[in-house]
Amino acid sequence: MEKIRKLWDEMREHPFWLAFGIYIGMATEQWLGCLKGYVLLERVLFFTFGAPLLLFSAYYIRKPEHHMTSRKIIIVGGAVTFGFPIWLFLVYVLYTPTWAPFHSHRSILNTVAIILTTVLSYGGAAYLVDRLGRRGYWPGVLKVCGILQEATSDE
Repeated sequence: MEKIRKLWDEMREHPFWLAFGIYIGMATEQWLGCLKGYVLLERVLFFTFGAPLLLFSAYYIRKPEHHMTSRKIIIVGGAVTFGFPIWLFLVYVLYTPTWAPFHSHRSILNTVAIILTTVLSYGGAAYLVDRLGRRGYWPGVLKVCGILQEATSDE
């Protein structure tokens, strides 16, 4: 019973290693299921490469010394989330209608316009997410959700 209690105390001190061990076991099970034909390869690949990213981000986002990194991750994620619809709208307006300026053009100007709309839409979305973060909107939301924790000072 003492060995079990000691193991439990170790696991409570290092929950990341417990989660990583569970991930290794589940990944092995997924790959064996794929080799036997029970699980699709796309699901196995998504689990194999997506789960470690989720584990690392869940582990590091809660530590106060990594708040700047989590802020940058949120800015990039927000840029991708909000920039893609903006980019789709701009590309639709510039290319799809018959009155669009690049509707029938196939030139270097067309490529420059696509690159410029991509940079402007994702950059603009990143700027907006950063401005919302500086005003205190999404840090407050993350604190309410329990994702972002206040650094405690021992004074």
